Amino acid sequence: MSGGLAGLLRERVTVAREGPRDALGGVAGAAAAVGSAWAGCVPDGPGRWRIAMRPFDVRADDRIARAGMQLRVLRVLTDPRMPDRITIYAEEVP
Repeated sequence: MSGGLAGLLRERVTVAREGPRDALGGVAGAAAAVGSAWAGCVPDGPGRWRIAMRPFDVRADDRIARAGMQLRVLRVLTDPRMPDRITIYAEEVP
């Protein structure tokens, strides 16, 4: 994903974060929306996606809702050469 960022951001996505973990490692509460943002989503292999968006509070294991599907964030990368964006690698949640 290179070039101008504005032309890539064509989808509205919602980022959600699960509640705190309990003593056994399970999720203690329901996922809560962190917010919505414009994003550019491209396939990155079977069931995997690469997502570009402006800097946003996204963390590994967050959920992203897009186009009727749920994605689990695997990693979030920032590049000092491109401070106007973050790149998110995610996989589809069945």
